[in-house]
Amino acid sequence: MSDRWDQAYSAAKELPAVCYGLLNYRHLLPNKGVGLDLACGLGQNAIFLSKHGLSMHGWDYSKVGLEQMKQHCQKQGVNVQMHPIDLESETWPKLSFDLICVNAFLARQLCPQIVSALKPGGTLVYQTFNTVHELDGQCLSKPSRSEFLLERYELLSLFSELEVLVYEDYQNTAKYDDALAGKALLMGQKKFKPAM
Repeated sequence: MSDRWDQAYSAAKELPAVCYGLLNYRHLLPNKGVGLDLACGLGQNAIFLSKHGLSMHGWDYSKVGLEQMKQHCQKQGVNVQMHPIDLESETWPKLSFDLICVNAFLARQLCPQIVSALKPGGTLVYQTFNTVHELDGQCLSKPSRSEFLLERYELLSLFSELEVLVYEDYQNTAKYDDALAGKALLMGQKKFKPAM
């Protein structure tokens, strides 16, 4: 799988747009602490969060992608600690985070690990593809395999331990050019354990 992503990132690429959840709900994000951009790709979300005040980590499978991310960070004047990792088979570094961002990535078996890596009071921003493939008669660009697509309300059940701050999944009521067309978004907060 790493060869496929290394090949995808082999040509220099412009920095993609920051994900909708971060841009539209930045007032709900912590502006200090430690953050993680999980499956960070070229790092647009990590760069945005670093400028927002967080000390950011970026983890991804592709070393080629991380090398491009490093160049984007230098151009933007930010520092992100990058770590090449196969999220599904390697042991995660023993770190905990005030914010975790996941965009356009879905591996359901990792959801408990993501919650575990959040500090109490920490925020999760999770945005990825749902099962809607067509809107307004136009096909949406997304994975075709069902294991990478969310069913309706699935994010709520995958992260049921979190307090929901924002949930958006408009399914067929969205328009083709909407920012969340064919995607779902959850922002949740890990609850503090009650004092004994």
